[in-house]
Amino acid sequence: MLFGIDIPVLFVLFSQAIALVIIFAAFVVWRKAKSRIEEQERTKQALLSRTQELQAILSSMGEGIIVVDTDFRISLMNQTASVLLRVAPFEAMQKQVFEVFPVFRGKEQVVETRDLLWKVMEQPDILNIRLKDDYYCRNKAGGIFSIAMVAASLMRKGEIGGVIIAFHDIQEEKDIDRAKTEFVSLASHQLRTPLSTVNWYAEMLLAGDAGKLNKEQKKYVDEVYRGTQRMVELVNALLNVSRLELGTFAVEPKPTDIGKLVQSAIDEQSPQINGKGLRVETAFDNAIPLVPADPKLLRMVVQNLLSNAVKYTPQAGTIGVSLSLNSQKNVLLKVSDTGYGIPKSQHDKIFTKLFRADNVREKDTEGTGLGLYVVKAIIDQSGGAIWFESEENKGTTFYVTVPLAGMKKKEGVKSFA
Repeated sequence: MLFGIDIPVLFVLFSQAIALVIIFAAFVVWRKAKSRIEEQERTKQALLSRTQELQAILSSMGEGIIVVDTDFRISLMNQTASVLLRVAPFEAMQKQVFEVFPVFRGKEQVVETRDLLWKVMEQPDILNIRLKDDYYCRNKAGGIFSIAMVAASLMRKGEIGGVIIAFHDIQEEKDIDRAKTEFVSLASHQLRTPLSTVNWYAEMLLAGDAGKLNKEQKKYVDEVYRGTQRMVELVNALLNVSRLELGTFAVEPKPTDIGKLVQSAIDEQSPQINGKGLRVETAFDNAIPLVPADPKLLRMVVQNLLSNAVKYTPQAGTIGVSLSLNSQKNVLLKVSDTGYGIPKSQHDKIFTKLFRADNVREKDTEGTGLGLYVVKAIIDQSGGAIWFESEENKGTTFYVTVPLAGMKKKEGVKSFA
């Protein structure tokens, strides 16, 4: 006996106590396991719900969405992309993106998908392709459509883990833009005849062909003449823009002495240069060979850059014009001035159609905002490049490269005005 209790009875009581402890512990473990399983199930259901919600959002988006990994293989594609590209999402998985989503520029049809995406695969960035960039995509059925596209680096744990692409078919917008351009071209063409007539009669009156004008009459006719000249300049600019955008202009390259062409453009500006007391400094490399280029187009580039420098440089300022060989592949044209400069906040808009910087609009109301747009379009068509450096109230320098290989011949029904 122990404590007055039989040993067998004590043993039974002790065994029962241990069993109760074990049962309680098992119950606690079971409750915790059940709670954990229930929590996991709730998490699973929440993730499933979020996944279904994300899939619904992706499927209902108007843009095609494609996600590629660092090997340029497709890891996700939404329903819109599937419809546009005529390929089922499961067929596209793990295929190279350029096989399913071949993107090219203009009529060349040289696939550039990988090259474009490489820019945002190398470092965090965003690539924008808009209507004016003239990019197309060919779907699996062979259909070709215009696209606008945004591609962004896909970040995972602070590193680039791929690229996400959003794109859509802009063929309708392109057709509307083309119709608008054709209308501008037609309207501008119809305006040229009456403007030329007014201009011609104003010249005759100023020359005294209809009798001598008194001082007041001459003043009025001179205002008519100068106003007509501005209108003719605007109409010609609109015609040039429409011909560029419609692709109806001809390119007729011939061996061109760029130095002589630039000097001729400077000589044409002499009245305006002398009128403002500007100093022109030139430096031409004599080693530049003849370049196969369309002299009319190249002259338009030089005239626009030079006339801007003259127009936007105050009295007694300085304009610099230089030509040099930039490596063995390009001719570099540099046009600098000590003028008003371009506000830093507007640098990215300077080649936009009809754009004029705020600071020059206040000083000059006669510009069209089309000159630099035309210049960039011509240089882009020529395989060259244009860029600039500018500081407000200190001046601007434009740089243009023209390939020594020259411009490619292009058949067209129109020449530039």
